[in-house]
Amino acid sequence: MKQVELDDATFVALERLAAAKHLSPAGLITALLGTGRPPLAGDSLLFFLSGAEFSARPDATGRYLALLAWVARNYACDFADFISHQESGRRYLTLNRDEFNDVRARHQAVQLAGTQYWAVLNIDDPTKRRFLCRLLEFIGCHDETVTLACCSLGLLEAPGFHLRSG
Repeated sequence: MKQVELDDATFVALERLAAAKHLSPAGLITALLGTGRPPLAGDSLLFFLSGAEFSARPDATGRYLALLAWVARNYACDFADFISHQESGRRYLTLNRDEFNDVRARHQAVQLAGTQYWAVLNIDDPTKRRFLCRLLEFIGCHDETVTLACCSLGLLEAPGFHLRSG
């Protein structure tokens, strides 16, 4: 058996990621490398969620925007496909510049850093949670990763409500 040396901070981050997946640190590395188990498709998000860039954001809105921008950049085709199939997306295609700016101001829309996409900020937390859960499932994240992302944004599930349907 071979050994790998990690500094303390890296090992703590590895333990945190492993705990989120109910794995040992060695099991997480094995799963990420795809040896002996199915790979954790879409779960590179775990590294982003535990990274300094994400955790340094002081508020939930900043983390929400950073998470959406990260998905838009790292899963560009899937993100575009997901957004193009949203019910509300088509109605904005026919707007002229003034109409678009009016809608953007009314919905407190903010452009996602480094992308062509805009996020609506004046939606309630349950709606944000549903959108985020559907998006993360679409890109292939495991349930535990989706839950971790929602918790890190303070978008906790309402009692008696569960998003999944069989």
